Amino acid sequence: MALTNFTTETVDHTWNNTLVDHATYAKGVAGQTSSARSSFSGVAGTYDLITRYNGMTANGVTYRLTVNGTQVDSWGTSRRWGTDYTDPKNIDTRTSSKVDLKPGDVIELTATSAGEVPRVDRITVQSWVGAPTSTLTINSPNTTLNDGFTWGKNRALGMTFYPGNPMMGHEPEWWRLQNPAHPTVQPGYWGAYTNRESYYNRDISHQSDGAHMLGLDAETFSMLKTFAADADDAGQNGWPLWAHSPTGAMYYIDGTGFRELPSPFNVMAKAYKQYQWTGNAAWINDPTLSAYYDSTMGSFLTGHEVRWSDNNPADDQPVSKKQAGEYTATFFEFPNENLVSAGDSLGYQYQSMVAYSEILKAKGDSAGSATWADRAQRLRSYFEANWWDAANGRYYRGKDAAGTGYSSWGHEASFLMMLTGLGDHGPRTGNYLDFIAANDDNLNVEATSYLPEMYYQYNRSAEGWSWLKKLMTGRDSYPEISFLAVSSVTDGMMGIQPDAPHGKVATVSRLTSETPWVELDHVKVGGNDLKLKHTGTTASTLTNNSGSTISWEAQFYGTPSTIKVNGVAQTPQTKTLYGQTVSYVTVPVAAGASVTADAGAVAADTTAPSAPTGLTASNVTAGSVDLKWTASTDDVGVSGYTVYRDGTQVGTATGTSFTAGGLTAGTAYAFTVKAVDAAGNASGASNTATVTTGGGAGQGTDLSDLTWSSARSDFGAVRKDLSVDGRALKLNGTTYAKGIGTHANGSITYALNGGWSRFRSDVGVDDEVTANATVRFEVWGDGVRLYQSPSVLTPSSATQSIDVDVTGVKTLELRVTDAGDGINSDHADWAGAKLIANAPTAVSDLTWSSARSDFGSVRKDLSVDGHALKLNGTAYAKGIGTHANGSITYALNGGYSRFQSDAGVDDEVTANATVRFEVWGDGVRLYQSPSVLTPSSATQSIDVDVTGVKTLELRVTDAGDGINSDHADWAGAKLLR
Repeated sequence: MALTNFTTETVDHTWNNTLVDHATYAKGVAGQTSSARSSFSGVAGTYDLITRYNGMTANGVTYRLTVNGTQVDSWGTSRRWGTDYTDPKNIDTRTSSKVDLKPGDVIELTATSAGEVPRVDRITVQSWVGAPTSTLTINSPNTTLNDGFTWGKNRALGMTFYPGNPMMGHEPEWWRLQNPAHPTVQPGYWGAYTNRESYYNRDISHQSDGAHMLGLDAETFSMLKTFAADADDAGQNGWPLWAHSPTGAMYYIDGTGFRELPSPFNVMAKAYKQYQWTGNAAWINDPTLSAYYDSTMGSFLTGHEVRWSDNNPADDQPVSKKQAGEYTATFFEFPNENLVSAGDSLGYQYQSMVAYSEILKAKGDSAGSATWADRAQRLRSYFEANWWDAANGRYYRGKDAAGTGYSSWGHEASFLMMLTGLGDHGPRTGNYLDFIAANDDNLNVEATSYLPEMYYQYNRSAEGWSWLKKLMTGRDSYPEISFLAVSSVTDGMMGIQPDAPHGKVATVSRLTSETPWVELDHVKVGGNDLKLKHTGTTASTLTNNSGSTISWEAQFYGTPSTIKVNGVAQTPQTKTLYGQTVSYVTVPVAAGASVTADAGAVAADTTAPSAPTGLTASNVTAGSVDLKWTASTDDVGVSGYTVYRDGTQVGTATGTSFTAGGLTAGTAYAFTVKAVDAAGNASGASNTATVTTGGGAGQGTDLSDLTWSSARSDFGAVRKDLSVDGRALKLNGTTYAKGIGTHANGSITYALNGGWSRFRSDVGVDDEVTANATVRFEVWGDGVRLYQSPSVLTPSSATQSIDVDVTGVKTLELRVTDAGDGINSDHADWAGAKLIANAPTAVSDLTWSSARSDFGSVRKDLSVDGHALKLNGTAYAKGIGTHANGSITYALNGGYSRFQSDAGVDDEVTANATVRFEVWGDGVRLYQSPSVLTPSSATQSIDVDVTGVKTLELRVTDAGDGINSDHADWAGAKLLR
């Protein structure tokens, strides 16, 4: 290789004083351009060019790669965290993918230094492989579904660890180099943030269904077996490691100590699901996996306090409990309580017990299979008897060491109970799903990726599709989202239930009106390649593209009297699927054959859904309002919702939220919602949400009476109620008592916190200058320019009046520029500047600075347990639900005059609660409840003067006797200007 301005340098890379790598670099010089070139002598074809280099400064060196003088790639160095160039953490690689080369082509790398020494180890030329491909396709009249599914498929395939994957090679080198026993990449795919070359056992378990649909069975087998192999390592005590690198070594960021109790059970349950998909007996007979199943159901359960008494089941202690030193009992990593057992770990434990029963049956151990099937059922019964919170009407999602149960919202601990199949699959389950629906907006992207499958599972198809659509259109880079865009269609929407070991598959349609039909082609179940088409919810066609004859259970929700199979009527059987009645026929589908099952008109559905509850309004502007409600239930399934304004229908929604637009400013409206099922049955109306839009005549607050966040200008000082020169504000002979005097170039920012509707001001050059001045005025809201002077203003320009909509704006910025000709004499006035608010502002419509409580989560417009706010029988659409000891702070910036609220113990508790309410302003207590409040106390009405208060704090204390049941509401809380 020919070098220009490069010399060579040999570097020994060490880690903990041990040699891990020996590299000979082409070394450049800081501040100059260096190049290296070579002629390609291989066979004509398509290649990846992998440049290995050393650097630790972001954009310290820019590299340019050309072939015969034509650029094929360019990049800058990234920030690395080694100490210097001898640290292996500073080794990086860049893959320039899919480059066409032929013999004699000149490959040249140019390094342009901006202050760091370029060091290039080598350029590896290897045949281009590219991501794996899949024959799986979707077809439907719904473009969002088609595009989202195809995006998920292609992105997930691009997540595999294949040679030359451009995303690989950017992690610090030391963890690769210090593991000589793991020299090569093993089959696998990303299961972590894409800036981490790794896979986590929770992620891979969740991604495995989608991976199978894409043909990544070998990758899934390799990774889950790797996790299983960890369990018997020294000190693991049955735990798989939390994360591995692509080489199979422990991933360096997360070591052996990160242990979430659901994870070992989740790995086992999903491994068995792969057996159901593939029929590959290695999933149950592989020695490593088989030993893992035995230990998980044996010593791991025993070590987590599970005890079985098969002769006297009343003595069972079937609930696994977190042990000292383990991280959490739940997949929710930030619980407020120190839970030792959680609903999601219990659910995955149940799934793994059912899986173990089936594994033993497949191995011929009928007695063992029966024992574990019975234990699994006893666990369900135990859960039903001991994990139901009758007072609040929902399941506990966890218990602490003292046995205290917690039924408030707890993220994964709450909704994964339902996904794993716990619950009565009846009224309790329905109520709990409503509870989830009322709380599922406040989840991170990983958590939301579980929601489509969960809702589909219970035939709540509108909610399933609503969440799946969000994932498909949001297209988050987190790998799970792409895999779930695939599996939520196959497992969820299309209802595919594989049983490859027995040559069977079951399907049930969960389509909604937005998608009248869907066809999936090349679905693999065992050795069969299948095509499945659902038309609505009453007709399905299965085509066996290839493979042996497969037994198809064609399921349909409801109870049709007959199901026609290729036109011939058959009497269906019925069973329940997660509590929902399905009718089905079982028919053989030979290779090359297509069979259509048609349920026709299902028996007339005359039962209306339940009425929606908890309708609330938020984000009220001059022209719109956001509505949200709790989902309804139906014996067949809710199709959607109709929204009414003052008794007239104004829209429909498939989910539990709707934005009503086209409203008139300063007007009162009453909204209600009704649920509708597929048969057209409509529920009764929800509660009424009454709102008054902003934008009326209103009352103004002088801007100069507020405290700005920052203020600057290129001359003088920004002044309140005076010009920049300290005189009275005056524009064209008119004097203003209030306003802001500034100078170009200047900027003034205010924290509005979304509490104002309009900004009004007169603007111009102050009369104190008569020549030379040229300025423009600009109004910015949250980084977006809302107004600019239509022309340059001079001392002779007429005064301009500004009226700008600032509804919802959190940060207001007022700028004055010099119009491009310098700042000479640019004295500028925001004269008579005012902010307009037209109605009391609901505190729950503002963004708090901080919020905390000693139990549960502080909630807007709901109690701490997620119910509608209610004090002594009176329901409130707006307010704050919290718990002692709790504190909520708001930045008011001196913009309000009074705080008003009703206060008391929420009706959801009937005993034990004792609380006091306090209002603090700028560190001074302005109000305290005159007495301790209990569930039987009368509602207290608070009216506090907050004029000039910059920081408002709302406190609830436990009145000195502990926090038991201290559910406290700031009901109807509002601020007045």
